[in-house]
Amino acid sequence: MFTSKIYTVQPVFLQNWLVSLRDFARKKIRNNKKMFDILEEIKSLEYDKKKAANYQGRVLFDVLKHASKNTEFYQEKANNLLQTIDSEKFVIENFQLISKEQILASPLSFRDNSYKGATISGSTSGTTGTPLSIPQSMDSVIREQAFVHRMLQWAGYEQEDRRAWIRGDLIIPISQKNPPYWRYSWFENMIMLSSFHMTKEALPLYIQAMADYGVDIIQAYPSSIATLAKYLESQNEYYPGKIKSVITSSESLTPEDRQVIEERFRCKVFDWYGQFERVAAIANCEHGRYHVLTDYSYVEFLDVGNGQHEIVGTNFNNLYYPLIRYKTGDHVILSKETECPCGRVYPIVERIEGRIGDYLVGENGQKVHILNHIPKGVKGLLASQFVQDTADCIQAVVVIDPEIFDNAQKQQLVTNIKDRLGQSMSVEVKAVDSIPRTKNGKVRQAICNIKDAL
Repeated sequence: MFTSKIYTVQPVFLQNWLVSLRDFARKKIRNNKKMFDILEEIKSLEYDKKKAANYQGRVLFDVLKHASKNTEFYQEKANNLLQTIDSEKFVIENFQLISKEQILASPLSFRDNSYKGATISGSTSGTTGTPLSIPQSMDSVIREQAFVHRMLQWAGYEQEDRRAWIRGDLIIPISQKNPPYWRYSWFENMIMLSSFHMTKEALPLYIQAMADYGVDIIQAYPSSIATLAKYLESQNEYYPGKIKSVITSSESLTPEDRQVIEERFRCKVFDWYGQFERVAAIANCEHGRYHVLTDYSYVEFLDVGNGQHEIVGTNFNNLYYPLIRYKTGDHVILSKETECPCGRVYPIVERIEGRIGDYLVGENGQKVHILNHIPKGVKGLLASQFVQDTADCIQAVVVIDPEIFDNAQKQQLVTNIKDRLGQSMSVEVKAVDSIPRTKNGKVRQAICNIKDAL
């Protein structure tokens, strides 16, 4: 809708109406009695270990059985299991691990051939490769909304709260060069701010717009809200309003970015990990722990060495397109904690390392995935992205506060890059008004165009 001429040529007040009417229709579809019934059911599992385990076991069995009977892919793979499908011997380990490439090679074979209802098409962002199209049933959309709503409640959300939304929606035409860079969704009590217009000059306008609207909750990409927090830090200022919480999702949140967001907005950050494939969800509680939501999906952790485990998931909430033991390519560090002060029964992971696709190549030809430490200790750096087109050169694309980011800070950034990737590396620092974003409004931490890495 936002890229159509019907929207882009309208004056601002009519764009506000169009945004509001769209969200009103979406709210009527998603926030119905069925959604609230699901919400109450999953809320009842949070503190009851036995009940949560029974729920997961029952739903997992139903998914495996349904997929084996109604999808071409699993009918072929599970023929030898169908005789025991109602026995206790039918376990998930009998299914093979699957990858994105297998789905891309035969996307129709994963669809439920018995389903007759309405579907909604969507796709992954494709920031680390080819986008993957994942159709959903209306039931899937409603169930997903129940988990989103529960996450909002974890973060303190109440029905009349006002929210700010700083994500990938193209609510402002890219060609627009003057404020306002936001629109209002009146039926959602929400101010929606563009992720694509966050120049240094615009950042104080974003902050003031949220404060003037009286925002209670901010939902944002980590890169967007971190840019605002780092701007406040560079000015030795704090957000001028009172925020209950910030909810981040869709990108990796570094510990350093979490710290500056919490400090400058004076609230807790609730980070949500998920994917459009819906095979895993990991959510922050009020004590900052990352909980694996066992009522959302069945998650396994595949040991890949160096203390990391890849997330492998089986979706519960999209029977129209069931994915069993899907390798996400995302890594976590497991936690030694078995209980959380919040009392919820969900397992804990120490941290989420993020997408395996974001990496640079070091001087010895090795892939370096963990790049969070490169910006550490560099003052006046509001946002950054690292681009590598040749084996011996890194370009650091940066948004800076020029009053703070001087030659000494520039040299610190260069030193950090060389310490991480090798002293022989040539480093170019390029200052820009804003970091280029994908069509979904995300910022890639690294873009590597080297094909023959180890």
